[in-house]
Amino acid sequence: MGRIERKQQAAADKKTPKKRKKRQSFKSWFKGLKTWKKVLLIGGATLIVLLLTAAIIAYSYFSDIFDEIHEETPEDYDLSLVDVDGYYNILLLGVDSRDMDDLKGTRSDAIMIVSINKDTNDVKILSVYRDTFLKMGDTSSYDKITHACAKGGPEMTMKTLNQAMDLNISNYVVVNFKAVADVGGIEVDVQDYEIQQLNKYTKETADNIGTKKYNLVKSAGVQTLEGVQAVSYGRIRKGVGDDFKRTERMRTVMTLVTDKMKDMSFKEIKKIIKMMTPQIQTNLSKSNILGLGIRLPQYNIVGTDGWPYNVSTGYISGVSYVFPSNLAENVKELHVKFFGQTDYVPSSKVNTISSTIAQKIEAERNAGNIENEENVTVDTSQQNQSRPPAENSGGGSGGGENQGGSGSGSGGSEGEPGDSGSTGGDSGDSGGDSGDSGNTGGDSGGESGGDSGNTGGETAGENSSQASPEVAYGHKRAA
Repeated sequence: MGRIERKQQAAADKKTPKKRKKRQSFKSWFKGLKTWKKVLLIGGATLIVLLLTAAIIAYSYFSDIFDEIHEETPEDYDLSLVDVDGYYNILLLGVDSRDMDDLKGTRSDAIMIVSINKDTNDVKILSVYRDTFLKMGDTSSYDKITHACAKGGPEMTMKTLNQAMDLNISNYVVVNFKAVADVGGIEVDVQDYEIQQLNKYTKETADNIGTKKYNLVKSAGVQTLEGVQAVSYGRIRKGVGDDFKRTERMRTVMTLVTDKMKDMSFKEIKKIIKMMTPQIQTNLSKSNILGLGIRLPQYNIVGTDGWPYNVSTGYISGVSYVFPSNLAENVKELHVKFFGQTDYVPSSKVNTISSTIAQKIEAERNAGNIENEENVTVDTSQQNQSRPPAENSGGGSGGGENQGGSGSGSGGSEGEPGDSGSTGGDSGDSGGDSGDSGNTGGDSGGESGGDSGNTGGETAGENSSQASPEVAYGHKRAA
């Protein structure tokens, strides 16, 4: 035995008596305990072991789910972050996609900013109207915000909103509408004028998510809308409030679904998570998700809002737009009212984008390209708006079978707006569903054929019409 080995053996020999003494001391102490204390000690130790085992299993289960839904945002991606003191803002996008693995090319029907007050855990939800005309990410093109996801994924949507609104959104959650349907029924007061469109979208949503199980609403009033109906309720737009009322309905669905999940048991939540996982994509980290999950019972949704507050609406080549009336003033009002930043001053970037939007709108107006233009001031409480939802806006073409779209604007997906680009209208199938005549313009065409009537309607078609020189027209969307 060498010198080193002898030293190690000697050290071990010295420690052995100490270990024996500690074990003997513990045995003597344990034997001296009363029976009930022994039972309590053993029971407590067993409980700790069980809890640790459960935690390890739960973490392993969560890790598997996380790997499936997580999509990392590149570290070098410039999101144009602007600090909003005291608030953690998360972007929530609702999409109707059959492939969650590749969101480019998928437009976002619901665009919400979930704002969490770090001190109070109060939550506010801000909906951005999907037709809002903004600068697209780091490109020079201007288009509907709904097209940012299609052009550059959730990252471009975050950057577009941050630079136009002076926000600090760095995390997103994309939810396929099927995930909302999985949560189940919510109680809603359905109005008479909403029934036709609700049933229309219920059939469409059921087809999109691949289910034949759905119900249709037969009468107005307070009732439980099952999953597919709940999703469809949030998608209603035509003739019953347009984009403004639709965002309010989406926030209603979001609030009711969140409240419902807060009251569910762990077993129920686990079941829903299993169903929802394939329908969700996020860049939230594990610690972010765990932290949000732990605090979920403490969160309280205290308010919802729609933005921009002051806008003008109109159609260019049959495609609807929401134009911010002075973007900078809309952003200032947002920071003062929504975030309580009374000393907020718009950044130079917001002012630049605001000026460019105003110039482009004025150029289109002077050229006579904006049809049915109307100024709209949306009530910030979202209870009503200056323009009431018209049940019969007239002018419906209605009726015909096999009516495809007549073609809608094309626009550059990149580059200066107004380029002839490749993002023309969606192709309209020859279809066979007969349109409803009159009321709100009547739906005509097939699966993605265009609606006509209702202040010009939106038209779709295989061939796109000539684009205006100033505005990059978005895809036509029948819904």
